[in-house]
Amino acid sequence: MDLNDVKMAIERAKDIMLVAHIQPDGDTLGSCFALWRILEKMGKQARICCDGEMPDRYVPLFPAGVLEDPSSCDAAGTLVIAVDCADAARLGKCHKLFKQAAETVNIDHHVTNEGFAHINYIAEASSGGEIIFELMRVCGVEPDADIAKYLYIAISTDTGNFTYSNTGRKSLAYVSELVELFDLRATADILFRRRSLLATRLIGRAISRLELFSEGKIASVTLLDSDMKEFGATGADCENIVDYAREIEETQIAVFFSELPTGVKISFRSKGDIDVGAVAAAYGGGGHMNAAGCCTGGKLDELKKDVLDKLVELV
Repeated sequence: MDLNDVKMAIERAKDIMLVAHIQPDGDTLGSCFALWRILEKMGKQARICCDGEMPDRYVPLFPAGVLEDPSSCDAAGTLVIAVDCADAARLGKCHKLFKQAAETVNIDHHVTNEGFAHINYIAEASSGGEIIFELMRVCGVEPDADIAKYLYIAISTDTGNFTYSNTGRKSLAYVSELVELFDLRATADILFRRRSLLATRLIGRAISRLELFSEGKIASVTLLDSDMKEFGATGADCENIVDYAREIEETQIAVFFSELPTGVKISFRSKGDIDVGAVAAAYGGGGHMNAAGCCTGGKLDELKKDVLDKLVELV
């Protein structure tokens, strides 16, 4: 499959539903909104559906009322395109849309994606945003201010503001073509230089539970379900907490455990050639070599011990 297959599916469709993954981040949101505008410029009717609310940090950057809850979405007879969904479980309640659709497309950059649609385009890229940029070119659409901003959000957030190891020549080249079309300074300020009081408190609580293993090569931070209830927080408020552990100079692997009412969400980061993606996959998750995650059932203490035992073997 290549992007021309995706283009032809779009051209065949009258109505199109875009799906962002659960607990949406900047890449899935930026990619979906960019594709939404691209489709509008192609004369297509498009909607965006997501099983989860938009995190507060992104609200000022996207138009209100576009992101729909799956309970209000019906995809019968439509083309459904999943963007940045590493596996079918990441669709959440939007999985029903795949069952209703006339045709489905899966656009993703996670190497662990096994393909769950009629058309699967899985490419090596820093982000979903890079792939949507390339699809835009294949479709012959020129970016406007909105598309440029949305693609910047997607690429910049998934590359850690162009500091992660997945940042490559294409990441920088594509963004360089976009920066003069929108207010880069204002957008970057919202993304990387602002933090809510709630998020700041969560970071502090997680860091207060910092644990080091293997002579500091592994750093672990944790939030309990009781913390989330105390602060009135959701999973969206915990984005990037794992990076505070990763930034410790001696650390080679960082792991963030977030206790849920029904299990535990685990985020992994690593440096160099340490493959944490394989560890995430062992718990039904996935991602990349240096950045991965999973959600799994079980008790926090038991899972922490099991996961940390696996990580110790890597350093």
